[in-house]
Amino acid sequence: MATDGEHGDTRDDELVWRWHDNLIYGIRFDVGDPEKQDWRSDLVLDIDFIVEWLCGVAGEVRFRVAPATLTFHDVADLQLSIDHGDSEGRTALSELSIDRVTRERLTRPFEFWRWTISLNAPQGGKIAFCASGYSEVLRADARFVSEQHLPRGERP
Repeated sequence: MATDGEHGDTRDDELVWRWHDNLIYGIRFDVGDPEKQDWRSDLVLDIDFIVEWLCGVAGEVRFRVAPATLTFHDVADLQLSIDHGDSEGRTALSELSIDRVTRERLTRPFEFWRWTISLNAPQGGKIAFCASGYSEVLRADARFVSEQHLPRGERP
């Protein structure tokens, strides 16, 4: 499992590309129960994490990809801007593709960040929020594939 704490010395420009071209195929909210003093407020993304980009000598590219759960912790101020357009019902829903992830440190007495996940697809889409950090868990071993994602139906 990777966490923000493990990457405390990670430069923000490295985070920009950590999830580049990863597909998001699931979004959920893991919210606690304040009446039971459970203040959990997590944004959970199911992604195809590109573990490694492999460029062959003949110009071929392969990828090692694993299904992963990417969780942002203590989420606040969530903004979803995802517009697939209006096809009058002819265009089906599809996965989201991450272009880059950026973060900006907020002035607090504790670690807290403003995150922006800019999307390749749909074009101009983004997910923005504030969070204390993230954790990432690979749910299976990475597989060699010829595209930047796992085949549909083969995610655990």
